[in-house]
Amino acid sequence: MFSLVRTSHPATGVEHSIYASFFRSNEQNLVVAGANILKVFQLVPETVNKKDVNPRLKLECMAQWQLHGWVQSIAAVRLLGADRDTLLLTFKDAKLSLVEYCPDTHDLITISLHHFEVIKGNFTSWEIV
Repeated sequence: MFSLVRTSHPATGVEHSIYASFFRSNEQNLVVAGANILKVFQLVPETVNKKDVNPRLKLECMAQWQLHGWVQSIAAVRLLGADRDTLLLTFKDAKLSLVEYCPDTHDLITISLHHFEVIKGNFTSWEIV
């Protein structure tokens, strides 16, 4: 007995957003999460003419990933010795994932997965999966 869930339309809303040095350490990217979609945007100057002192900025979607769960919260941290930020993504049922960008494959790689057990509202144990 198996059940199959298929999303007919991707998420269009944004529930969480942060700024992070996701692709390179010298630039800030806008990282947004809505339901099970993670998108990373870059601020690109839009110059109408070359004499513009303050060009308008536009958002350009650089990458998008579909995740295997709805994001409950998101944070960016710089791990020791890293040149880019790592994303902490939390999901339902006390699950946490640390993911970062891999420039070689242009994809997300999972650094670690964590599952926290809660019994009667008290913290009891945690494990690294």
